[in-house]
Amino acid sequence: MMSIRFNLCDEPWLPCVRIDGQVVTLGLDDTLAQAYLLRELQGETPLETAALHRLLLAILHRVFGPDSRRAWAALWQRGAWDVAAVRAYLERWRERFDLFDDAYPFYQTANTEAEIKPINKLAVSLAYNNATLFEHQMEDGRLSIPPGRAARWLVTFQSSGIGTGPPFNPYPAGPLVNTMIVMPQGQTLFETLMLNLLEYHDDRPIPSGPDDRPIWELDRNPYPPSPTTFYRPGYLAYLTWQCRTIRLLPHLQDGDISVRECHLAQGSRWDSALIEDPMKVYVRDEKRGTWPLRLREDRALWRDSHALFRIRDQSVRPPLAFLSMAEHMDRGTLRHDQVCNYVVLGLSNDNASLNFYRQERMPLPLAYLSEDEQGDLLRDSLFKALQAAEDAGKALREAGRDLAKWVVSPADKSKAYAQDVKMVLGQLRIESGYWPLLEVAFRRFIRELPVRGQPALDEWLDTVLRVARRAFQEAAEAVSDPIRGLKAATLARGTLERFLAKAIGGKEGQDE
Repeated sequence: MMSIRFNLCDEPWLPCVRIDGQVVTLGLDDTLAQAYLLRELQGETPLETAALHRLLLAILHRVFGPDSRRAWAALWQRGAWDVAAVRAYLERWRERFDLFDDAYPFYQTANTEAEIKPINKLAVSLAYNNATLFEHQMEDGRLSIPPGRAARWLVTFQSSGIGTGPPFNPYPAGPLVNTMIVMPQGQTLFETLMLNLLEYHDDRPIPSGPDDRPIWELDRNPYPPSPTTFYRPGYLAYLTWQCRTIRLLPHLQDGDISVRECHLAQGSRWDSALIEDPMKVYVRDEKRGTWPLRLREDRALWRDSHALFRIRDQSVRPPLAFLSMAEHMDRGTLRHDQVCNYVVLGLSNDNASLNFYRQERMPLPLAYLSEDEQGDLLRDSLFKALQAAEDAGKALREAGRDLAKWVVSPADKSKAYAQDVKMVLGQLRIESGYWPLLEVAFRRFIRELPVRGQPALDEWLDTVLRVARRAFQEAAEAVSDPIRGLKAATLARGTLERFLAKAIGGKEGQDE
């Protein structure tokens, strides 16, 4: 019987975008060798994108370290990976990167007797946002996918499998669940990987020790760790940690390989209390302790983006890559006037059900990471700008509430029934014309503030006022009863202006 092979070192499975915009699918070897020619690595979902980057980082840390800032700077200035070093490492562990190896299938457990499940069980996050495409196949289990896609789903599921809580609790959640991952992005995939490749030794970025290694370098004994016990990995083991016991079952027909089923069961547990993921943002509180920030379905991340830049605030720990970039700016390896991007990827679940996942991309002028006084002033201005937007949003909500009350009870708003007010307010959707428009303006503002200073801040405040007033006017015009709506708008506009005056300084309003 012919042995089925699919080696991830050579076979195309990683979706990449070249600098000219061409989409290509590459193996591990070509992806890292051509990283300086690629714009980005982009998965089918935000979770897949995050998981694949973490896999590549584990390989690069194992090959290059770097164990010091000087070593990192040398890699950055080189502008491309030492292809010979990467290939030597991949060649050494080539058999461990075979998706269907008999003894060490990549990211899987060979000697498992776990129940056989349809391959769609690994695709829950993908199906969530592609229900039309996958609904029927998900129900009857007939889904059949090529090995490259199976590999991506495998890597993604091992880091983002949704857990279940007591009393069920057979499955621990992966490290990408119920949180958000923040990654700086450069002009090329090489720069992106470098910006996320932290100084790595026994104590950084998490306590690791000399025996730390990626999961594929571990032998069958003692791997896989017992599902009934916790294990405390170093950084590379953590980046490649497997929250499930999985074994893909390949199907060969007419020379084509596909995957329809897999063994699937509980994986090893890890002690999350001892690990602060370098890619996450943590909030520290004396009473509540430390916890990672999560994406909120009803709130875009840019509204809280000042937390990412609070590099000298003990109450917040930004992504370690941001702190590392600040250090390299101080040493002159990175320029203060340089502008990158950062991408935020996250998943939220509740009781083993996936609520949503999302990806956001925002500009990242490195001046915000400066550790000098100028950097402090810049961060203070950013905080003031965001606070002004929040305060104006509150003014808009208060005015919207008054508008709804006057619509419900034109003679006396105090006599309006709460349920009727709530219904009208929901129909008005007054904030839908506010936050989305401000996000567009914020992308421009965050770039201009380091260059123009106070004039940029003043323009932002003017924009906040203008957008808030326009959102109110659009909501008022949407009232179904024009006579009631006109009177209600006239009365509620006074509420808007009073709150805006408190929020931003009382500039005279103009009806849009």
